[in-house]
Formats: sequence, structure tokens, C-alpha cells
Amino acid sequence: MGERAELVKTLAPIEPKQRIEILDVLRGFALLGIIFNNMLYFSGYAFMPFAHLKKIINFQLNENLYYFLDIIITAKFYTLFSILFAVGFYIQFSAHKEDMIGFMKIYRRRMFVLFGIGLVHSLIWSGDILLTYSLIAFIMILFRNVKPKNLIRWSIFFILLPLFIDLVLLPFSRAAGTLGVVPAASIAHVNYPDMTPEAVVDTFQNGTIGKVFILNIHNLVWKYLSYFPSGGYFKFLGIFLLGYYLASIGFFTKKSKSTLLLTAGLIIGFLAAISAKILGGSSYQFPPTLPNILYKFLLSAGQIFVCFFYMTAIFKIVRTRIGKRVFTRLIPVGRMALSNYLFQTFIMMIIFYNFGFNLFARIGLIPTSAIAILILILQIIFSNIWLRHFKFGPFEWLWRSLTYKKRIEIRYDNI
Repeated sequence: MGERAELVKTLAPIEPKQRIEILDVLRGFALLGIIFNNMLYFSGYAFMPFAHLKKIINFQLNENLYYFLDIIITAKFYTLFSILFAVGFYIQFSAHKEDMIGFMKIYRRRMFVLFGIGLVHSLIWSGDILLTYSLIAFIMILFRNVKPKNLIRWSIFFILLPLFIDLVLLPFSRAAGTLGVVPAASIAHVNYPDMTPEAVVDTFQNGTIGKVFILNIHNLVWKYLSYFPSGGYFKFLGIFLLGYYLASIGFFTKKSKSTLLLTAGLIIGFLAAISAKILGGSSYQFPPTLPNILYKFLLSAGQIFVCFFYMTAIFKIVRTRIGKRVFTRLIPVGRMALSNYLFQTFIMMIIFYNFGFNLFARIGLIPTSAIAILILILQIIFSNIWLRHFKFGPFEWLWRSLTYKKRIEIRYDNI
């Protein structure tokens, strides 16, 4: 009993004062982008047929905003979130090298708990990322002892592997076309092969809670199926390994201030993202075509380099007096990243689903963005107030307590 207590004490969760603040700033910043990404689906804008979108006030402004967000936000902030997830593992791994067996046991349990949280979350919101993160984490830990120079090679390999697979399949694409899924003409920003956009919108607007739940499962299944043609599973692992590599070379403490990396991220990242937009294509197209392979490559390059631009830009901004004052407000948001991520789901569902205010597919992207900004302001205020009184966010506390199989003290000693 004494040995077990000592083990739990040794492997206790990181206290707030031990955290690296710049990583919490980045996590908070990532959450700002994630809500703008998710609101396209929560609000129903992505599912609305173009014929209906044109009836909304300021249609062209809404569409311009959609394409702007696609360039600066889509996939970029989830990439940042994924990198930071892997960085978190590296920090914990490095801190417990003296008891690696005990640490890995605790960490695997930590991922099992996250899997459970993600599973429940995904049943109500098909856009959940926690379930995928927990699964990919079990693969990432197999690379924990790989040297940095090999880590970056593995990272690049997995990120580019879907493109190599497409190139190998390219000569057979004509034959595969008889069996494959060729995207039909788009009648909405998001289309399902087995369900019309009108049916999706009608279910969210008028369906029972049961029907909305079933539709969410439908969307969830198609999301995970789409990872095969898009190569999402490989890319997730590659990005996780990239984050682990960056942490292992001290990127977040030594090399993140590089002006060259900032410039490269800005120019290469946005040039690639804009070029992909101009070229057009689909991440989910099968069989592959040469133009679509180029589209996927540009998309991945934009995703990675824009993310590097955001990271290095924030590192430089927080070194200024004004920048530090502004971005330190994001530290509590980042410390409560799990809670804030889940709260965004609950709030958006209440606002847009038919058991709440039923605004699904009824308003444009401009008012939806205003709602997202309001939610973010409230989360910043709430997080700053909450962490004055508590060590962890509510879901962070639950995650830790279930991981260590005991009730972790959440309040500060002087309360």
C-alpha cells in the first residue's frame, strides 16, 4: 500500500505553477480558431444548399467570409492543437524517465479516459477530435524513444504517405472509377453520398432528439470513412510526431523566435493555401487524379506552414509589452482547453439545435461569427475567474481524477 501511494505521488499531475505558459497561450489561441471552424457545421451553414444560401441577406459577403476562413482557419488550428497535444506528452514523458514503467501505465490510463470522454462527446457532436486524439496517442507513444532526426523523417513520411498512395493508385484510376466514389456536383459546401443537404437541414431543424442523434451518428461514420481517401489517419500521426519532434529539439524554448521560420510560414503557407483554393479539389476524392493530388499537397503544405506562422508570430508578439498583456488573457483558456472545447459544443448546440433556439441553417455566416466571438469573450472571462479559485477546469479535474483513480484536490488550499 505504501509503495502504491508513493507511485501515485511521484506520478501526480502537473500543478499549475509547473506549466509552461506559452503553451497555454497557444492552446487558448487554438481554441479561438477551432470554434470558427466548428461553427460552420453547428450553424448548418456548411450543409445549406446553395439555392437556400442565396436567399440569406448578404449572401456574397457570407461566401467571401467562408472562403477567407477556409484559408486562414480550416485545418490550421486543429493542426496547432494536435502539435500541442504531442508536446504535452513529451513534457510528461521527459519528467518521468526515472519511472518509465509507472508513467506509461498512468499515461495509457489517461488516454483510455480521454477515449471515454471523446466517445461520449462524439455521440452528440460528429466533429469531435478527442476520440481520434486518444487513438492516435497510443500509436505515437511507440515512437517515444526515437531520436529527433528520425522523428522528423517519420513525421514527413506519414504526412506525405497519402499522396504517395494516390500516386501509386493513379495508373489504375480509370479502372477504379467503375468502383470508386467520384464526387458529384456540389449543391452545398458539405455533401453526403447517401443524403441530400435538404434532408440534413430538415432533420436538424424539425427532427426529434432521437433523429438528430441518429443523424449525428451518420455524420460521424462518414467522417471516419472520409479519413481513408483523405489520408487523415496517417496525417494525424505525422502531425503528432511533428509536435513531439519540435518539443524534443527545444523549439518552444529556443527556436520558436526564428524570423526565417516566421517568413517562410507566412509566404509558403498562405501561398499554398490560396493556390489550393484557386486550383480546387477534394480531400475525399476517389479514384485519384493528378490535379487532385496536387491539390492535396498544397492543402497539406498550407496547413503545416500556416500553423508554423501562427506559432512563431505569437512567440514574437508575446515578447512585446502590449502583446504580453493581451495574450496572457489566453493562459487560463489554454489551461482549461478540454473544458472550453466541450463547453463550445454544449453552447453551440443550445443556440443552433431544435431543442434550443433552433437557429440551424437560418442565419448567415456573419451573425454566426458574431455569436462565436461572443462565446469566446465569455469563455475568456469565465476561465480567468474560474482559475482564480480552482486549480483545474471542471473536465480537466474529472480527467485527472479518473486517471489517478482518486479525487484530485481542485480548490486552492486557502479557499
